[in-house]
Amino acid sequence: MKYSISALSRKTGLSIHTLRFYEKEGLLRYVERTESGRRVYGEASLGCLLGVLCMKQAGMTLPQIKAFMDVTNEGAASLPKRLEMMLSARDELDKLKEAINRGIQLADFFIAGCKNAMEALRNGADPEEAFPYITRDGIIEFPFQLTEDGKLEPDTPPEDFSPKSKKRRKPTTQK
Repeated sequence: MKYSISALSRKTGLSIHTLRFYEKEGLLRYVERTESGRRVYGEASLGCLLGVLCMKQAGMTLPQIKAFMDVTNEGAASLPKRLEMMLSARDELDKLKEAINRGIQLADFFIAGCKNAMEALRNGADPEEAFPYITRDGIIEFPFQLTEDGKLEPDTPPEDFSPKSKKRRKPTTQK
């Protein structure tokens, strides 16, 4: 099957500008031209484009994808280099996954605390006793520490946010 640039754009959801950019950068290959100079994309160019999109989703940048595609010209001799490139992309995704999981943990911490503070308020108790980490004075203490590499790690997060289980601590000063 043959596609015009607008048909390929509709099929992939990529803009015509992006398709032209990918072609110019050597990422979209196997592009044919009509006698009048219009681009025509066949199954090979569609397959190439899908490969680019897969590598992009696998965490590779466009220059990394271009380098990956360029070394494929070397054939089987480039397999170790291609493996190394994909392992590197995978490592970056693992780091991103770890950061996302840490963010979810922190969001869950605040969600649980806010729910417990709201429950305390409904029951006539002090919501700041239920969740002492964000008060009308702002954030005055926080049960997480910043590590040397810039990550937030639990100091000793409360196991439960019951209003009876936590007492408000005095703010600590930073050194």
